Amino acid sequence: MPRESDDIVSFYDDKVTQYADQDIQTVTLKTLLGLGRSGSPSLCQPAVSSSTSSSTACQEREQRDLAVNLEVARYARKELPVRLARLINATQKLPFIVGTNPYIKQVYKLYYDSFQTITSKPVDIQDKEDLDRFAEVLKGLVQSHTDVVPMLSQGFLECKMYMGKEDIKSFLDEMIRARIGIRLIAEQVISLWEQRQRDEGEREGSTRRAQSSVTNHETLPSYSSEAEVVGVVHRDLRPADLIRTCATFVQELCDVNYGSSPEVIINGQTDTRFTYVPVHLEYILCELLKNAVRATVEQSEKMGRSALNPYGPNSPHGRPTSGNGWSTHHHQTDKSNVVIVSGEEGSAAFEDDTKKHNEYGHPPVEVTIAQGEHEVTIRIRDQGGGIPRENLSRIFEYSFTTVKTENELDVLESESADAGAGDSPYGVDSIFKGVSRLAMQAGLGGPIAGLGFGLPLTRIYAQYFGGDMQMVSLQGYGCDVFLKLKQIDETLDDLQI
Repeated sequence: MPRESDDIVSFYDDKVTQYADQDIQTVTLKTLLGLGRSGSPSLCQPAVSSSTSSSTACQEREQRDLAVNLEVARYARKELPVRLARLINATQKLPFIVGTNPYIKQVYKLYYDSFQTITSKPVDIQDKEDLDRFAEVLKGLVQSHTDVVPMLSQGFLECKMYMGKEDIKSFLDEMIRARIGIRLIAEQVISLWEQRQRDEGEREGSTRRAQSSVTNHETLPSYSSEAEVVGVVHRDLRPADLIRTCATFVQELCDVNYGSSPEVIINGQTDTRFTYVPVHLEYILCELLKNAVRATVEQSEKMGRSALNPYGPNSPHGRPTSGNGWSTHHHQTDKSNVVIVSGEEGSAAFEDDTKKHNEYGHPPVEVTIAQGEHEVTIRIRDQGGGIPRENLSRIFEYSFTTVKTENELDVLESESADAGAGDSPYGVDSIFKGVSRLAMQAGLGGPIAGLGFGLPLTRIYAQYFGGDMQMVSLQGYGCDVFLKLKQIDETLDDLQI
């Protein structure tokens, strides 16, 4: 909990008002990418026969890279104070009792301190040294804002009785969209700066190797281009790889919390590649997979699903058998429970075999990838029992959650112990409960276990670049979540940041 000494911040500041009154200078994603790399290969490969011309080409490339880095940094230096000032101004307009909440005050202080830090730096970033100093400052500020969303969620959870639902939603929607834009601009500066530093180091190394090879008459190595990565944007992102990474992370958290986790099957057009911001998709996938995995395990507990009774002891169904002679071939590491189905293995027989319940009785979570002409769709399907009808209209409300509070969990644990069910493999173990909660709140962008921000944030992230997220609930069975993502390289002129 924030300390009381942290809330001594100047509430009204003429400089903040002056910046907040300025218009935001939006930038298209195309422009932001244009302020990135110059398009040539990331490494200048020295040639033995033309070392002078190669050296000149490398110097020209370094100058171009530095020029575009300076340009995006100057834009950030001019634009970020305006956007921060507007966030500060919006927070000042909250009801007094909400603004005095310690978590809300801490968020206010972070934005105010960031505003003061950036405005204290020179407006004109003239050379490499100025750029290095400014990028280091931004890097520190971005790191300091890691816990803003958990703090906001906790603050409004405590203050929801003092504001109407629509007022809370309006404030948080605007604040989070503004935060996404601010972080994109700042992280683009940082990523380009770090890429340029790596390139400079690699160029120096390749030059030394070239000089050595001239003496020793060795064949020069070739270097692949990194042009597919431009700051925070990846031009050749493969969703299946990111899904596998996120699924493994979520399964580990589920194992800690419940002692087991379902398998995750990735199928469909698994070789799909498109242009997107990986950190955004990573956040979305982690949140949606966390919901699907948790619901699956809790439904197994509710139904009594097990290896011997995968449909529950009262189900008329027996243990499923494939009856087709196929054996499941998992593309996975030794410790992974994530399977990517592709190629000839995408046949109905093989996919039926991969959908069997695992040794804990959990049915798999199925993730299907489809690539259309203008968008990529990812469907996440679980057998977690679906969403109760009374909750369905509330799932996108801030601070609404189906995760039980500490007091509710303590009561359940006490009742479970009294009933002699303390050894249930799916019970919430008191040893792991706190560890898992901390891990989920801190992991991958600050999700949001039990604070009720997961789905609203996920939808905002999906919609930011023109996509969307929809959910279909089959009450008593499970949920299908459809994540639609624009191929942003086709709409670069229209996407405003």
